[in-house]
Amino acid sequence: MFQHYVISKVLNNNVILVTDRETDQELVLVGRGIGFAKKEGEIAEISKKNIEKSFVAYDEKNKHEYFQLIKQIDPNIIGLSEEIIAIAEERLGQLNSHIHIALTDHIGFAIDRLKSGMEINNPFIHEIKVLYPEEFKMGKIAANMIRERLNVEISESEIGFITLHFHSARQNKRVKDTLKDTKLVKDIIDLIGSELSIYIDNDQLTYSRLVNHLRLCLNRVENEKYIENPLLEDIKEKFKNSFKIARMIGEYIEKEKNVKVTENELGYLALHIERIYSSIESSKRRVTELNQA
Repeated sequence: MFQHYVISKVLNNNVILVTDRETDQELVLVGRGIGFAKKEGEIAEISKKNIEKSFVAYDEKNKHEYFQLIKQIDPNIIGLSEEIIAIAEERLGQLNSHIHIALTDHIGFAIDRLKSGMEINNPFIHEIKVLYPEEFKMGKIAANMIRERLNVEISESEIGFITLHFHSARQNKRVKDTLKDTKLVKDIIDLIGSELSIYIDNDQLTYSRLVNHLRLCLNRVENEKYIENPLLEDIKEKFKNSFKIARMIGEYIEKEKNVKVTENELGYLALHIERIYSSIESSKRRVTELNQA
C-alpha cells in the first residue's frame, strides 16, 4: 500500500521530513534508503512497507523550536539523531517528544566541540553508568553510529551526557533535573566516604549496591511510598554511627528535594553504610595480615 507525501526536507538517505497529503500532518519518516534521490518539494509515493517508523517530532508548542533547529544544524546530524531516537524507543519504550529537539541539539553541539578539540569532563560518569544502565547501553549504540557515520569519536564522558537525555525523556523529566538527581547521589556517596574517612571505590560491588539503593530510595521519597523496617530499633542500637550518618543524609535529601525521609528509610540506608564500612575494614585487616605473614 502506497501513501503520498510532500518532501519537506531530506535529512539523510534514511530519514526525511514530509507532509502527509491526506492528513496535512508533518511527519518524520525513517526507513532504509527512504530519502535516496528524493528532492524537497516533490510529491513522493512511498510504500508503507518501506517505512520503519513514522512520527511527529514535536508537539505544537515546540514546533517553532524544532524547525529552527532544522535550519541551524547539519541535516546529516538531524537525520542520524532521528535514527538514534527511533532505535532508543524500540529498546527503552516511548520517549518524551522533546528529545527530538534536546538530543539533536546536544549531539550537534557535542560534535562541534569535539571537532574543535574541546571535550567536557563528566564528573558523574560512574554514577550514570550504575543508575541508568539501559540508557547507557543505548548511549554506546549512539556513539558507535556517530563514529561510523560522521567519523567523530565519542568519549565515555560524552556517552554519559547522551545517557542523561535518554533517561530524562524516558521519565518525562528535564535533563537538568536528572543531572541534579545524579549529582545528589554522588554528593551522598562523597559524604559517606568523608564521614567514614574511607575511599569508596566505584569498581566495588558495594558501590553499585549503594548507588542502586539510593536510586530506589529517592524514587520512593519522591513518590511518597513509605516502607516499613522491622529491624529499625536493632539497627539504631547496633549501628549507631552508621545511623547517625544516614540521618545526616536524610536531612540533606529533605533540604535538596523538599521531601520527607522516614526513619524506616534511614534504617535501610544505615545497613548499606555499615556494610561498606565493614567491607573496607575487612579488606584492610587482610592486607595487614598478609604484610605481617
